[in-house]
Amino acid sequence: MSASLSSERFKNYYEVLRVRPYDAPELIQAAFVAQIKQWHPDRFANADPLTKQTAEERAKLILDAKRVLLNPALKEEYDREFQTRFPRRWEKLVSKERPKQRQVTVEELLKNGVPVNPLAQAAPQELNAFRWLTFSTRVNYIARRVIFNVSHFFEHNPDCEVRFKFHYNQDWTPFSKQKLYAVQYDDDVALVEMQARYVDSKGKARYSARVFKVVALADYDKAMRRKDDILRHQARLRNRLSLKLVIAMLGSALCAAETLAQFVARCARL
Repeated sequence: MSASLSSERFKNYYEVLRVRPYDAPELIQAAFVAQIKQWHPDRFANADPLTKQTAEERAKLILDAKRVLLNPALKEEYDREFQTRFPRRWEKLVSKERPKQRQVTVEELLKNGVPVNPLAQAAPQELNAFRWLTFSTRVNYIARRVIFNVSHFFEHNPDCEVRFKFHYNQDWTPFSKQKLYAVQYDDDVALVEMQARYVDSKGKARYSARVFKVVALADYDKAMRRKDDILRHQARLRNRLSLKLVIAMLGSALCAAETLAQFVARCARL
């Protein structure tokens, strides 16, 4: 049986669908529907090749999980192998109940998708912050024009705003609720970053992690070489900045030590 828990050959299908062995088939089916809606390759038709490949591999894994967990005979065989190979993980999986405040129903899964973090201790209004943190791209290779679409992100995060950095050496766009961005490029590759934010119940701005995507605007191999050149350049800049910070900190420490030594010397002369 093919799957990955602590070995490359065994996959934890319960983790893939975010269900437990004691869950009813209806709940497993709903979890499957929620996951495949998020990872279906058609959603990534205009994405870069690496993202497409990731979506295809994830969709295949989700389909494998459904095939096994919704077939009683296959599920029984899978559970037996799981229990034999990973008894501690199995015991934890079957004995731990869902937190009462995060009970999941079939209707919730179909409507909202799989919870981002069922064990999160955040306030209820922040449990689903920054869901579906991604964006799609459509490239016109003749006009060398890219359309960025964040409509699906706003469907899941209506209270958020987003900003883009369309290339590593450009400035961020202002935060806004704009769903489509059109950008012209003269390079072979765009290293695009997106970041979201929202204001929580206490009036404090919360920022997401940055989402990074490579958009190839020319021959794919040439674009990947260009991407590697840019990433190496960025790494050099970060290293220089780190070195400057270290030098500044050492200078401050030496200055403080010299000041302290002068103070001690004056005290000794009194």
